[in-house]
Amino acid sequence: MNSRKLKDHLFTGFKTGILLLFFLFFMLPIVWVALTSIKRPVDQMAIPPVWFPEQPVFDSYLTLFQNPDFVTSLVNSLLISGIATLITVVIGAIAAYSIERFRTGGPLLPNLLLMTRMIPPVVVIVPIFLLAYRVNLLDTYVLLIITYSALNMALIIWLLRSFFAQLPVEMEEAAMIDGCSRIGLFFRIVLPVVIPGIAAAGLICFIFCWNEFLFAVTLSGAHTKTMPVLTSTFVSERGLDRGLMSASGLISSLPVIVLTIVFQRYLVSGLTQGSVK
Repeated sequence: MNSRKLKDHLFTGFKTGILLLFFLFFMLPIVWVALTSIKRPVDQMAIPPVWFPEQPVFDSYLTLFQNPDFVTSLVNSLLISGIATLITVVIGAIAAYSIERFRTGGPLLPNLLLMTRMIPPVVVIVPIFLLAYRVNLLDTYVLLIITYSALNMALIIWLLRSFFAQLPVEMEEAAMIDGCSRIGLFFRIVLPVVIPGIAAAGLICFIFCWNEFLFAVTLSGAHTKTMPVLTSTFVSERGLDRGLMSASGLISSLPVIVLTIVFQRYLVSGLTQGSVK
């Protein structure tokens, strides 16, 4: 083996080792939460730590499934996150195409939209709460769906702008010469080409809506409680119920994990295409 091949093998091993360290760094908390969910209470905070329980117990999962708010919170999270994502992606796609192709709002509008992501959410939560209280929208699906759509709209528009910018204008001009209207052009020519980008943007929006906690705990109530809010309520007189919170965290992560696996092909290709302009 010559020195060049030896250097290549050493460099490949070095990169693999770095990636393995990153993988362990990000996976260790998830593994710890999964193990905590099947530990006895005496083992959850034992010193020295008990990594693998000798007698796994599943009482936390049984308690979670028997909780009267579990199914309601899970359905609420699915409905609110799903509808908010659909509204955000549809309106965001139309707005991004208009801004990119027709320069709607000039150079100022995209920057103003981006500024909405720079404002800390805690700054606007009090005005939103007071406004919702005045119009009797607290503890309603409509309030959370509108709030989540508004929070993620700027991000989706900026993500989709890069996809529309890559489309050649000549393709649209050729379709219009053949008699296609502007609306038909958007739905029949443009949208099918940017489907990977829309799928990636939609998945990111759904994850943000699903995991959102600050607005959910402030604006929701008994009828619209979401999974993050339900997980935060597992506090007993003796303190945090770590096993129940770990079980709830794992169960509430499953829909996002399944969606990510299903749309992984679109997510990778969409983000890759969007990074090249």
